[in-house]
Amino acid sequence: MSNMESYIKSLFAVQNPPEIRTEPHICAACTADNRSRVPAEPPLAVLFPTCSEQVQEIVRLANEHHISLAVRSSQGLESTSGASLPAVGAECVAVNLSRMNKIMHIDPKNNMAILEAGVTYDQLNQALKPYGLYCEHPLAPRAEKSVIASLLDRDPVLTAKHLWDVPDPLCCVEMIMGNGALFRTGSAAGPGTLEEMIESGCGINQAQGPVWLDLGRVITGSQGTLAIVTWASVKVRPIGTVSTPAYLQSDDINTLADCVSQIIRRRLGEESVLLNRKGLAQLLGVDPAATANMPQWTYLTTVRGFRFFPERYRDNQLADMADIAGGFGLAVQDSLLGLSNERIAAVLCGSSDKGAYWRQRNGKEILDLFFLSTMDKIGFYSGLAEAAAEKCGLRREDLCVYAQPSQMGRNCHIEFIIQADRETAAKLEKLLGIVLLDNKAFFSRPYGSLVEKIYNRCTDQKTVMPVIKRFFDENNVMNPGRLVYDGGRQ
Repeated sequence: MSNMESYIKSLFAVQNPPEIRTEPHICAACTADNRSRVPAEPPLAVLFPTCSEQVQEIVRLANEHHISLAVRSSQGLESTSGASLPAVGAECVAVNLSRMNKIMHIDPKNNMAILEAGVTYDQLNQALKPYGLYCEHPLAPRAEKSVIASLLDRDPVLTAKHLWDVPDPLCCVEMIMGNGALFRTGSAAGPGTLEEMIESGCGINQAQGPVWLDLGRVITGSQGTLAIVTWASVKVRPIGTVSTPAYLQSDDINTLADCVSQIIRRRLGEESVLLNRKGLAQLLGVDPAATANMPQWTYLTTVRGFRFFPERYRDNQLADMADIAGGFGLAVQDSLLGLSNERIAAVLCGSSDKGAYWRQRNGKEILDLFFLSTMDKIGFYSGLAEAAAEKCGLRREDLCVYAQPSQMGRNCHIEFIIQADRETAAKLEKLLGIVLLDNKAFFSRPYGSLVEKIYNRCTDQKTVMPVIKRFFDENNVMNPGRLVYDGGRQ
């Protein structure tokens, strides 16, 4: 009997087994990704747990039978990185957490929600709406995207005016480590069940104090290669009573970025995002020709008023924003492309429609390169990307540029998105990746063909990461060969 056969037999024998599917089309779906250039092999089975106990058994038995586990949380395509795909050459099963989709608790008093790993942005925001709350999210995420998967992967949220840590608004997590042990972080690590902790009023928040060590922060960005998160507590925020989009435009990205930095530091506006003409057209789902005569760069934000004197609060923010913009020779606009403010607000404050993810409006394969820098470098890196695109036979104007300020503008997520055939995309990824690395772009989430190049320049991390891997996953069952170096393997 093979390791896989004995593993499946052992799973069937547990008291509460997960659903086990081995049909070829279900297994093959686990290799579907927006970056199909990343090598992957279908798992030998797909497991659908519905509770933490089942996940524990899945991981415990994988250690006994030497089976690798690849974890997915979202419905449909997982990401554009390929990091969660089963690695080539491993005797692997996929663990699909999409059926662990219960919202376990909503606390409107403390602006907190506790949810399982399979809860999507669309599902959570619908549940929060009656409370006048919403969940911070990245720019127009897929409606089927797992909230926890997104936060664990450090997708940048749209609100830039907070001094949050990068993984925020993620708070406590319950994780199943690589040996099957269950561990809870922050105040969730206290005694008793989750229900007992909620009842006691201790809150489900991050740990505090001089000896704070939050292992939930350590596993962010690991995409299931260190542990499996089964539920987490997440900060949520008031929607506001009134909301008005506002826009700034300029052909000079440096002037616009300086202006936006001042706006964010004054804590004006809520959602904040910078896009070039192509990015704006792609986000709003309009013909690129509609933006052809606009300034090259657009800043979009929403200004909200809350419980007390909401209109006055909103209007005062707009007035302050206009004063700052005037100092840079810019003007705050209240309309864009003739679209209703309701439509634009829905784009900024909600998720992408099913089947119409904004990065892939035409359904083509995309190259998606993203990294961290500072706002004053947006123009510099955009120029490098445009030049590299031209060298690969692409047009400069087809490059989508998206910049997401964070942490009160102290850093900035910069992203280049371009649709191209597989050969051209691979060529551009190699060329532009090296150019960006040579010019100090910080890839905080290495992926694809760039992983080895990035870590070869970070020798200290190559030394430390196997140590972290062994701490969480001593038998190397959590998707070995992806993201984390182990014994020289990538």
